[in-house]
Amino acid sequence: MVDQFKRNNNKQEEIERCLRLIQSRNPRDRSYAAKRLGELKERPDILMSLMDDPNGFVRSASAEALGRSVELPAPEVVSHLLAAIDDPNNYVCAAAVNSLGLLEAKQAKEQIEVCLNDQHPIIVQAAILAMARINPDAIKDRLIEYLKSDEYLIHLATTRVCGWLSYEPCGDVILQALKNFMAVNDQQDLKLPKLYIEVLARLDKKEAIPTLVEIAENEVGLRGVAVEALVEMNAEEAAGILSPLLSDPSNRLRRNLIEMMMQADYGTALPLVRPLLKDNAITVRETALAAVSQWGDKVSAEDVRGIAYSDPNPFVRPQAVLTLTKLLGQEALPDLVELSDDLNLHVRRAVAQCFAEMEYLTPKAKAVLIKLANDEDTAEFTREAMQKHDLSAAHPLPRTEPVKIAPVPDELRGESQSLLTLLEKWQELLPDLQQEFELEKLSDVDQALSTLIVYLREANNGSK
Repeated sequence: MVDQFKRNNNKQEEIERCLRLIQSRNPRDRSYAAKRLGELKERPDILMSLMDDPNGFVRSASAEALGRSVELPAPEVVSHLLAAIDDPNNYVCAAAVNSLGLLEAKQAKEQIEVCLNDQHPIIVQAAILAMARINPDAIKDRLIEYLKSDEYLIHLATTRVCGWLSYEPCGDVILQALKNFMAVNDQQDLKLPKLYIEVLARLDKKEAIPTLVEIAENEVGLRGVAVEALVEMNAEEAAGILSPLLSDPSNRLRRNLIEMMMQADYGTALPLVRPLLKDNAITVRETALAAVSQWGDKVSAEDVRGIAYSDPNPFVRPQAVLTLTKLLGQEALPDLVELSDDLNLHVRRAVAQCFAEMEYLTPKAKAVLIKLANDEDTAEFTREAMQKHDLSAAHPLPRTEPVKIAPVPDELRGESQSLLTLLEKWQELLPDLQQEFELEKLSDVDQALSTLIVYLREANNGSK
């Protein structure tokens, strides 16, 4: 409540400051005030009055701000914006058209359609974007025409709209435009090729994959967006690029790549991500933990357990406790009991939270949870677990934990530890085989190895 009051108070002070700036003789002050009022979504009445300002810079800022100052296209606001379309200043006209689009003012459709044929590119650009918001079906048939325009602003706006509308017929034109741009090798303007790549990914234009691979390998300024596009398209070709990038000295790049793969659910790259659980960078280990958790990589449990018990960073360890519980489920209970007395408060709190994920508690685990509930530093984090396991009620607990039997033949049980060591080594070396095999095939092998490793660990009582 106090924070909300402070925010409201600060907002009111900012509005009052803008109202003072509007009286300034300096047009920059007046245009800044108009822009801020639009961002604050306040005083559309003031913004409408500024539409009559003698300075075109101020009128343009006011028209642009009106599109952001209200949620719905109020008749009075739309009326002022429609009038501004006839302003002699092209920037004012373009700002008014853009705002009508933001407001999705359908009553302005006819006037905006006229602007599509204007001789000034900045007005046509605004009209294309506005029509895409107000009546996309009316603009689709003309997108390829505009896409082939020599006018930069028109071409840029049309490319963006093709992405908004996921209009597949434009894919070939955009791909050719990207190829033409790269042939010229003009590195001064990367905005346009980045947009090309983003739109091609949204259109899932598979024919663009070879070009994107080439860009990712050779164009440093476009590498990130090209890799992101390949991952989003779930392209196997991304693997050969990801492998060296995941070994890049930049911690930020390695972390961003993992996040990108998680967002695209690119689980095929799991063999490349798993080794990063041992990365020297804290942020990379944290992100790798999130990845193996999202992809349910149970074979990573041993590495995750090691982080939970002994990672040098006190904030990574509780995340590892949560991840270990998600990967192992009930099998993580002995670890939770063991870590319940850890000196790291965040670890103990994570343990308390994880007890809520257990199907049942052993008598020892029950005593541990009650102990955490009686500790003021961890009590708040035990509430869900206490409620789930109904510790206030008297009911019999399971006498023994169920024995998990792994499907390992008796003839092999004597050799299970050596088999486990060999399989783990095989899996560890999979990333080194990328030059000889496709990542999809390596991923299949990785999944098969993961299944065998998990069962052998159970047979050896490896999950403690």
